[in-house]
Amino acid sequence: MNKKCFTAEQVLMLRENPYTYQVDQYRLAFTKEFKELFYSEYQTGTLPRQILAKYGYDPAVLGQRRVWGISGHIREQYNKYGGFHEGTVYSARAKSASLHSGMPASEKDELKQLRYEVDFLKQEVAFLKKISSIRTTRK
Repeated sequence: MNKKCFTAEQVLMLRENPYTYQVDQYRLAFTKEFKELFYSEYQTGTLPRQILAKYGYDPAVLGQRRVWGISGHIREQYNKYGGFHEGTVYSARAKSASLHSGMPASEKDELKQLRYEVDFLKQEVAFLKKISSIRTTRK
């Protein structure tokens, strides 16, 4: 399958958009706010290409296939979960791919990654405390 990759300049341009949650050379993930705006306008009959252009995304840079894919994923997420979440299901994988691709990470991306790691470590510590308390109370 041939995927249209973003150039380094396009990645930097997409990162500057306030509705971009994360971007690398292969994927573009949106904020929860953008998904809600997109879905509400799509329900009124506005075309995906027009919605993306309105919020600062150049449909020519994204490509027609990706524009329709974005629309499909947002609708699917709403139908499946009844709402939206930040990024994509693949955000964790995309973060590690962008770190290894040599693309410069923005401070915003680094901060998000560090927050994610802190939350994960807090969960891990809580889990280990529970395991430890179970082992000591089973005697």
